[in-house]
Amino acid sequence: KKAGKNKKQIAQELGLDPATVKKYYSMSDVQYLSYRQKLLERTKRYSCFKNEILEIYYLNDHKVLNMAAVYDYLEEKYGSLCGNEQTLRNYIHYLKNTGELKLSKGDFRLFRKVEPLAYGKQLQIDFGEYLTKSNLKLYIFAAVLSASRYKYISFQENPFTTLDLIDHLNDCFDYIGGMPEELVIDQDSIMVVSENAGDIIYTEKFLSFIEEMELKMFVCRKADPQSKGKIENVIKYVKNNFLTVRDFSNLE
Repeated sequence: KKAGKNKKQIAQELGLDPATVKKYYSMSDVQYLSYRQKLLERTKRYSCFKNEILEIYYLNDHKVLNMAAVYDYLEEKYGSLCGNEQTLRNYIHYLKNTGELKLSKGDFRLFRKVEPLAYGKQLQIDFGEYLTKSNLKLYIFAAVLSASRYKYISFQENPFTTLDLIDHLNDCFDYIGGMPEELVIDQDSIMVVSENAGDIIYTEKFLSFIEEMELKMFVCRKADPQSKGKIENVIKYVKNNFLTVRDFSNLE
C-alpha cells in the first residue's frame, strides 16, 4: 500500500483473495495489531488439541492436509469442538508461524472451471488404491453424478474384476435412486479391451451389462485425467479427506 499499489495489484501480486486484501487495506496499523491479537486469542481455543494436531501431521509425513479433513477427524473423535473450521485453520497457521508445525512442500496445478452438465446427465466412475497405516490394502470404487456432485464410494480387499464393477454399479444405481443418461469411464482393462481407430472394443461381460441397461458410454482418451476431473477429485477426496487421518485394520 505504501508503495502506491491499489487493492487489485496487491491481490494479483500476492495471490490473495481481493476480499482479504480489501479488509486489511482499510485497516490502520493500530487496528491491524488489535485484529491480530483477537485472532490469536481465538486460535488458542484449539491449544488443548495441539498434540493431537501435530500427531496427525506427523503420521502423514507433514504433508499439506485438507483442513476440513482434520476438523472432521477431531469432531468425529471428540464430539463438539471449541471452535469452527476457520478457527482451526487459524490455529494451524499459528502453529506454522511459530515454527511448531513445518509442512513438506508439494506440487500444485491450476485448472479452469468448465460449464456444469445437466442433473443426472453423467455418472463418472474410477478406481483407486490405498494402503492404510495398518497395512490393509483397499481397492476403491468411486462414482460422482453431474451436476449435483452426489458421490458413491465403496471398498473391497481384492483387485477389481468386471463382475465386481457390475455389482458396484448396480449398488450405486440403487443408492442414488436411478440411472444416469451416460457413463464416463477410462480405458481400464476390466471394461475396455482396446481402441481401434476410434472404435471402443469392450470386454464381453461389460458389453452385455451396458447393452442390457441401455447405457450410453463416454470413454476418455488414454493418459488424459483432465477429461474426468470430477471423479479424479473424488478419488483424491477419499484418500486425502477420509482415509488419510483414519486407520483401518480390516474391511468390516
